[in-house]
Amino acid sequence: MNILAIDTSSKYFYLAIAEDDKIKVNICPPSGRELSRMIIPLIERALKKARLSLKDIDCFACGLGPGSFTGLRVGLAVIKGFAFSLNKPVVGIISLDCLAGSQSDFPGYVCPIVDARRSLVYSAIYRAKNGILKREGRYLLVPLKELFAKLKGRANIIFLGDGLSLYRDDIKKEFGLRAHFADEGFWYPRPENLLKLAREKIRNREIADLDKLVPFYMYPKECQIKEKVKSEKGEVRG
Repeated sequence: MNILAIDTSSKYFYLAIAEDDKIKVNICPPSGRELSRMIIPLIERALKKARLSLKDIDCFACGLGPGSFTGLRVGLAVIKGFAFSLNKPVVGIISLDCLAGSQSDFPGYVCPIVDARRSLVYSAIYRAKNGILKREGRYLLVPLKELFAKLKGRANIIFLGDGLSLYRDDIKKEFGLRAHFADEGFWYPRPENLLKLAREKIRNREIADLDKLVPFYMYPKECQIKEKVKSEKGEVRG
């Protein structure tokens, strides 16, 4: 089975093409405001490198966020367009799950922290055991102090995500030696994790309904509208 997977939730455009368990192409260029212009040429280039055509793709996978409002819209629109025109299935992946997946071997708790602006973070709490991650509780859009309260009493926690560039010192102060930090290379959704989660969904027949597949926004709708108006002045997040 050939899978084409993308994630556009962060400042990088992650793209991977895999044949069964083998990753044939894996790229992650920075994107930002250039995403809408570069996404199709990069996908075409990746397909050529994999010696495949778009028709050879059996299933598409797309990171749903939370993250960049604009990036998520662009990425999902492209994937839905491909899937609709070729009548191929799509699976949607929550980007926090993909992010946490890089730490599935960590013997303790895994906590991605993604900057959501407005002094808020996107997060979730996962427990890693025997190479399997299980999320404990819901996905979060909260101030840092509220996340700390939810982590109270837990020991051996690894943090990752671009929120560490802002909040590492606060985390150290709060948790001391109980806190561990993933290297910066693991701060963004990695293609291999996206593909792994996509395969699981395909095996479980969790195929998305194209008409209902939307970005995973956590801000209220009225905030999204206001942020969309401001998007010309800078990056916005979902």
